[in-house]
Amino acid sequence: MCHKAKVLNQTKNGYLVSCETCMVYHLTFGHFYLELTEMEFAYFGAFIDKIDANHWENPYCDTQIKRKIPIPTEQPNLFLMLNRTELEELKRLVFYKEPVDPFHLIGVEEVDYDYIKN
Repeated sequence: MCHKAKVLNQTKNGYLVSCETCMVYHLTFGHFYLELTEMEFAYFGAFIDKIDANHWENPYCDTQIKRKIPIPTEQPNLFLMLNRTELEELKRLVFYKEPVDPFHLIGVEEVDYDYIKN
């Protein structure tokens, strides 16, 4: 259980929290949640930084699969699947510059709303 949790970064689909008590990063993004030690967080960041979206999207461009970029896990039959937009957002989330301002106002592009003009 985290006692001194501090929000480091937040995006539309996720947030990154650091706990000073248990020295663990809590990364929530979309439908997945990861608890990472400092070393694991550094390795994860280095791994996602090297992912080439073109490498994964081009061979499967004619398929109906929406998410084509895999992030492997220790379980050999379990992958976290992302599309290019989600990968870029995950990178922004992980490679934060400074702690997030809790009073930050979201921009228009961050609002998830389907506008239908009648």
